[in-house]
Amino acid sequence: MTDDLLTRRISNRNRIRAVPLAAAAFAAPAFLRHSTLAQQAEVRLSGWTSSDAEKTRFEQMLADFETAHPEIKLNYEIIPSDYATKIQTDIAAGSVADVFYVDSLLAPDFMVNSQLLELDPFMATDGVVATDFYPGLIGAFQLGGKTYGLPKDWSGLSMVYNSQALTDAGVTAAPTNWDELRAAGQALTDATGEPRICIPPDTARQFAFHYAAGGKVISDDGTQIVIDSPEGNEAMEFYYGLYRDGLATTPADSGAGWPGDALAKGFSDIVFEGNWVVPFMKDSAPDVPVAFAEMPEGPAGKATLAFTVSFSAFAGTKEPDGAWTVINYLTGPEGMKAWTDLGLAMPTRIALAEGWLQTFPELEPFVRAGDYAHGWQLGPGGQAFYNDSTAELQALFAGTQDVATTMQNLQAAAEDRITLGGTPTASPAASPTS
Repeated sequence: MTDDLLTRRISNRNRIRAVPLAAAAFAAPAFLRHSTLAQQAEVRLSGWTSSDAEKTRFEQMLADFETAHPEIKLNYEIIPSDYATKIQTDIAAGSVADVFYVDSLLAPDFMVNSQLLELDPFMATDGVVATDFYPGLIGAFQLGGKTYGLPKDWSGLSMVYNSQALTDAGVTAAPTNWDELRAAGQALTDATGEPRICIPPDTARQFAFHYAAGGKVISDDGTQIVIDSPEGNEAMEFYYGLYRDGLATTPADSGAGWPGDALAKGFSDIVFEGNWVVPFMKDSAPDVPVAFAEMPEGPAGKATLAFTVSFSAFAGTKEPDGAWTVINYLTGPEGMKAWTDLGLAMPTRIALAEGWLQTFPELEPFVRAGDYAHGWQLGPGGQAFYNDSTAELQALFAGTQDVATTMQNLQAAAEDRITLGGTPTASPAASPTS
């Protein structure tokens, strides 16, 4: 989100209002999909970008959209900073774009306030079904049996490590469970004289361990906050225990900006990050022998976090048909393949996973984690709770409070911030389990 605000204006053409078809939009030429001559629709699209490569690829997709849909004039607006604040301000003012990115953590707040357009009628008309997508990912944008966004891509946490460093420390295989992870951390510390696992005081990392211990945020019946549980305490004891016992360090303590940076600079040998670390390592530390493995299994089994963003439409848009056409194009099979082939994120359409793996076979642990990933979402108020939780974990790692106090404070913060009865209806697993 460092680029200047960009507005792409597509040359004026006659708008042809679409005749709904159940067939996929990509297969039919424009003159078959549209029949009634009318004024050209104007649709605004807002989002962010994190790299020049991402910006270039997305602009090419929008150019392809222009060719396929001359009936729509699309204005693309990059929000370079403070994206969430800008979107929330624009929604309140009624000036938000017709289509915009919605982060899964913030989605419940928009949905419970009726600020997003329901997409189910449009999906039914064009033959788009929820089961095309990993349930936990599209579920992040569903509430009360209705769909308010389609996930554009996703990333999940896996274990990223320096394979040579593990070999040098006598660790012959990547850790597959918590016991093996702790043993590997001890071997690395013994071999180097310093902690070589890097973990941040961040709920967006620690909760992968929370779920692996069997912990939850909200009870299965949706009536209680249950963060402070025996399972939750066990996970926090293990996660913080790696740091307390000298087997792990934090990015700040090691002199790095984030765990991937610590790995690239040689300050650590094991981190838990998403597939966004791959291009970073190639650019920043091409000589580091990086390998990937699934997150170590906890007492309750495997778990990780899935981070996703939707294309959603403003409930008050004056161009609902045009907004849907944009969303459907960008999240359709061809549009999503074109976007995710860049390798920065994975496709949310289940049918595209195997093809993506053929292009990026080394990233298989990230894709396979979809079978047990928990969507990064905490219900309405989840963003506010996440902000509170960061301070609690920082206090724990600073040694100013113990695990029991931290869990009690997280429970209290969640009870204060998270609204019960407004969580997504789909399972938190990112894909069906076998």
